[in-house]
Amino acid sequence: MAEQQGRRVIPFPGLKDRLVERGLDMLQNQENVEAISLLEQALELDEHDAAAGTSLAVAYYENNQWSESADLCRQMLREGSGEYDELIELYVMNLIQLRKFNEISSFIQPLLEENELQPEKAVRLQNLIELSEQQKEQKEAEEESFQSFQLQRDLEQQMIQAAALAKQNIRPMKDDIIDEIEKDQTHPFIKTLLLNILREQGIFEETVVCKWNKEISVCPAELVEPFDQEMYVEAAKFISNESAQPQLAEIAAELLQKHAFLLYPFTWRTDSPEVISDAYLRLANEYLGVQNSFEDFEYNELLAEIRRLEKVEMV
Repeated sequence: MAEQQGRRVIPFPGLKDRLVERGLDMLQNQENVEAISLLEQALELDEHDAAAGTSLAVAYYENNQWSESADLCRQMLREGSGEYDELIELYVMNLIQLRKFNEISSFIQPLLEENELQPEKAVRLQNLIELSEQQKEQKEAEEESFQSFQLQRDLEQQMIQAAALAKQNIRPMKDDIIDEIEKDQTHPFIKTLLLNILREQGIFEETVVCKWNKEISVCPAELVEPFDQEMYVEAAKFISNESAQPQLAEIAAELLQKHAFLLYPFTWRTDSPEVISDAYLRLANEYLGVQNSFEDFEYNELLAEIRRLEKVEMV
């Protein structure tokens, strides 16, 4: 047995070539994930196979795995494996997608100065430099436009603004965002959106949140996300157990989620998730037309809070 375990496993003859061929077929059909799996297997069988390496780099690129593609191109260029001109162009295309514009010029310019490239390839690389410069200018313009932040008047526009912020580096304007959160007139839903963006981007600056006649000073980066708050999670579990009436449970869960987001970073004026779940199941019954669903409900302060949350106007 020990002798068998020590033997080297020899792949079937031609397996690597078949993996590459099948991977290229998948790549041509835009089945990128499957192509990557096959080509990675081929490269494991022969890490110096130029066809497998180049094809895998292309597959990574097509699957938006630009870092992996760039790393593989860089490795093959260093080892002198594969088609030199093709790998250079693919490497630069990856750098463009990664928005590493400074690296592009520093990489291409020496190649152009050596005058060893075919004329059409030199022109192509020069065009890539110009493209990268254009995108660099666009990136700088975008960053400059996001140096400050101020909410629009319209609530719908504010939601669009917040959605745009989620895709940006908000550090240059974090103080403006904190100012908007701390304003009394900012909609509670927008306050949650902005606070959550600060949390996601790891902003540690102290932020004072005023909502629902409550005030708290928080460090956004240390907050949990709205639907990971323990009170919400536990109340949602109780509601989900209402399996006998799935429609009722679905409505209650949606209302609970909406109100949890409006309250964030606060929670309800009770420390009992059972009471909260009961309240939202009663509210769901009310939505379904049940009369006096809160008739024997004893938690008047919680009920008043829920009623106030219900009245919040949304887009």
